[in-house]
Amino acid sequence: MQTGIVIESDSTDIISKECLDYYFYIPETGKYKVEKIGNRERIDYGYNASGLTMIEASMSKIFEKDKRISRGRLYCITNYYDEKENIIKRPDLTTKIYNTLARYVKKIAPYTEVEHYVLNPMYDGEKFLTKEYITTECLSYVEKDDFKI
Repeated sequence: MQTGIVIESDSTDIISKECLDYYFYIPETGKYKVEKIGNRERIDYGYNASGLTMIEASMSKIFEKDKRISRGRLYCITNYYDEKENIIKRPDLTTKIYNTLARYVKKIAPYTEVEHYVLNPMYDGEKFLTKEYITTECLSYVEKDDFKI
């Protein structure tokens, strides 16, 4: 389990290259729940009311030693079913913020056709042509040094 710190901010100034995983909490959409696992705590961002208040954003990670890049992602749940099996939809504000973040990601990591090796060992040694949202930094690793995605 990854642990981290909770930082409250109304600004994107908290985002840095050193931190690759973020969970954006949207207070107007409800309260988040903290789970206790052993002597550790973490925010519950699963398929529940707490999860509807969060947007996950992770950056791609470059592993130079292994010559591979793990994909980042932008994610939030769309809905969940409560204990009475009623569908609880994602708040409109969460969708609005998610879409804003998605537009920003598409600017810094444009949708690009990339020829690359894949991490799946079943296809070891084969190159594939795919479309990826990829930054210029990650693209240069793939094109110049044959990093796997």
